[in-house]
Amino acid sequence: MTRRLRIALALVLSATFVVGGSSAAWALWTSSAGTTSSTTIGTLTAGISGTDAMTVTFSDSVPAMTKPVTLTNTGTLAGTTTTTVSTVAGSSAALAQTVDVVAWPVASTAACTTSAAVGTGSVTGTWASLPSMTSSLAAGASTVWCTRSTPRASAPASSTANVVIGLSTSSGSWRSATVTGGFSLTTPAAAAALTCTDHSNNYVDVRWPDSSRPADTWYAAYVNGTMVGSRAQTYSGFITLAPQDLAPAATTGTQTVVVKALDSNGNPTTTVAGSGTVTLFTQNNGPSIRCGA
Repeated sequence: MTRRLRIALALVLSATFVVGGSSAAWALWTSSAGTTSSTTIGTLTAGISGTDAMTVTFSDSVPAMTKPVTLTNTGTLAGTTTTTVSTVAGSSAALAQTVDVVAWPVASTAACTTSAAVGTGSVTGTWASLPSMTSSLAAGASTVWCTRSTPRASAPASSTANVVIGLSTSSGSWRSATVTGGFSLTTPAAAAALTCTDHSNNYVDVRWPDSSRPADTWYAAYVNGTMVGSRAQTYSGFITLAPQDLAPAATTGTQTVVVKALDSNGNPTTTVAGSGTVTLFTQNNGPSIRCGA
């Protein structure tokens, strides 16, 4: 083979290897060095407001609480909002269990008043266990639920329950993080017991404990929020109640009598001097009253 032929053959082989090697290298790079990208379709988030106004101290003048709570789908996807309730550790679970709750959707916060009738779609329970206030909401939409809380007679006195409402939004198998809103329920100290004296089922005398209030302080007795009988001062220390005295408030059965101190205008204050029960019933000679149940 001549020198010229050997050089020509070497050039052809070199070109073949270079081209083949470049093609293999390009294929390897394109299979291992691809870029990564992602697309966000939407977000699921939730918002709750109005719970700060639900804090309440129950009393004879505040026997129940009616307040709105607003639930919002703050995400960019339509979804279903659901709620849970719980009691903060260290507060009174017993109180949360004895405060009855009814909640129903309303058109606006202004529609949630103490006189509002319970509407359709309501849920009932206690602040220890309340079914979900469930709503289907478009992205950015809100719904208002009216809540009415009423403590039972068995609710513990001098107690506070710190309640938390949790809210989340879901769509399909996706669920947002839970947001919370809290409030407190408090009951006053137990009222002192009235001393009740029977008078042959014709009338009773109810007496309240002596106190440090001035002797000329006026008092009145109330049944179901209505004044019954005549006012009296600490000087006398008792109020007489006959069956007809209770007629504006009740006509039969066991009734709770609450004696309150009055202000300078003769209006009841929140100061309870004593509480006790009497029973209205009927005998052959007509309406009668006795102490206790």
